[in-house]
Amino acid sequence: MVLLSLLIWGFSVGSVAALTVQAVADRDRVAVGESLQLQLRLDGSPDGEPDFTPLQQNWEILSRSQSSQMQIVGSSFKRSVVYNLTLMPRGQGRLLIPALCFAQDCSLPLPIEVSNSSALGSSTSEPLLLETEISAPQIVTLGQLLLKVRLLHRVDLLEGQLNEPQPTGVEALVKKLGDDRSYELRRNGQLYQVIERTYAIYPQGSGQMQIPALQFDGAIAVGSSSRFDPFARQGKRVRRTSQPLQIEVTPLPDDLGRRPWLPATSVELQEDWQQQPPQLVVGEPATRTLRLSASGLLSTQLPVLTPGVPAGFKTYPDQPSREDQVTSSGIKGVMVQKIALVPTQAGRYQLPAVELDWWDLSSGKWRKSQLAALDVLVAPATGASASSSALTPAPPLPDAAPQPSAAASLEISPTQAGDSSVAAPVPSGVWPWLSLGLALGWLLTLIYMFTLRRSTPSATEGLVADMVLTEKAARKVVVQAARRHDPQATRQALLALSRILWPAAQGGAYERLRKTADPALQDELENLDLCLYGRSGQRWDGQGLADKLANWHPATPTGKKSGLPGLYPDAPA
Repeated sequence: MVLLSLLIWGFSVGSVAALTVQAVADRDRVAVGESLQLQLRLDGSPDGEPDFTPLQQNWEILSRSQSSQMQIVGSSFKRSVVYNLTLMPRGQGRLLIPALCFAQDCSLPLPIEVSNSSALGSSTSEPLLLETEISAPQIVTLGQLLLKVRLLHRVDLLEGQLNEPQPTGVEALVKKLGDDRSYELRRNGQLYQVIERTYAIYPQGSGQMQIPALQFDGAIAVGSSSRFDPFARQGKRVRRTSQPLQIEVTPLPDDLGRRPWLPATSVELQEDWQQQPPQLVVGEPATRTLRLSASGLLSTQLPVLTPGVPAGFKTYPDQPSREDQVTSSGIKGVMVQKIALVPTQAGRYQLPAVELDWWDLSSGKWRKSQLAALDVLVAPATGASASSSALTPAPPLPDAAPQPSAAASLEISPTQAGDSSVAAPVPSGVWPWLSLGLALGWLLTLIYMFTLRRSTPSATEGLVADMVLTEKAARKVVVQAARRHDPQATRQALLALSRILWPAAQGGAYERLRKTADPALQDELENLDLCLYGRSGQRWDGQGLADKLANWHPATPTGKKSGLPGLYPDAPA
């Protein structure tokens, strides 16, 4: 019990001992952009935390840590606390580390000399440098300005962080270009390792644009000369800042008009076809690919191209694809646009020239990129000639030919009778018998043909029946493909049906179908073409086309007679 009382008395004596506060810096001279280490040592038990507010007026606290230690020697108890601070000067000259207090106990102030040159070397051979460079002091609105940031070091970098450029004065878009580059550079006889980073800046308006100083915070490896140095560390905190930059941004030219604003160093316009030269057929789509690339522009700045087409073509542009390529001269925007062209009539056509105006940043003048006009030949629909010849009506039967009159029968020349030679004169007494024979022969021929027509169907009747059956089958194929929602199969079946309905149609049988269809069916055909040749990814619903085609029949031309020709075509109907 007595021992416990003595131990408690010893602790109480140590706790009421006076608190001693001491501030110790590792150096009294530093350079701008270099840090120093400050230790705040407390012997005794502090009451609360120190107030570092006065310190932050001239110094920035980069890091802070705390350690404590307790010792019992005999009947005495001793406690010590150490605060470790990494400080970065906010200016240069004679800066004071003010007194730091714990309640009524304070440390002594420490004066520190902050110079403009590195303490680790002369200004011409500093181990760490931060530089910036711009591509031009003046740029047009929405033009590309390149900013290069280089960190040169001759010491090992343990860590580091560089803040991003934030232009002021004019709103701007900032994009980092690719990964950082690493290379070596000799400067003032010293070999440096270089880390280079490039930014593309696009000012969105005109005026004076400022790029504030960039700041690099890091740690470099610095060894200690003494193993007993309490400040010996493998990393020393450093800071470097670049020079601020100012750029003049000029407004858009007065003669811009309705042209798209494309400030670039070069613009290329190219086209490509599935076949060279393009092979165009009525009703069959051909893909025309346009490629627009511009150095110094983002792909989002490139306009969508709308090339004109002559009458007799339908166009279905696809959604363009865009890509930003990083080159040695900055960003190169690329836009690829695919357009499906569907000819509707055969013939020779000229696709108009494609022209695009752009602003040359190098010369400050307007330039023009263009694709020359292209002459193309559109062939008739595939299979139209074969279908036309296969379904050509049979020649008229003999009984359908106009009957010759009696006078004409008497005046038939020897050539018309089938004799190619010149006949000798016939005596006048033979004429009556000759006329009677011819009349009897013609009458027998008529009787024979009439009997044949009544007993068997004619060739024309068979042909018409085949056409009706083929049309029904083709229509059924179209309806089935449409109800399966298969656009490719439906289009092929429509082409086959069109060729059956109009085997000799000029300019394509499918276009004849489109023209003769009612408005509701035309809308469904247009939706089918949009699915096939328009933007990708659209799902086609063929139920509407199937329903409308099943109830649609081509109109019969006015004055067309159905059935077989009469026995005597010249007689009134």
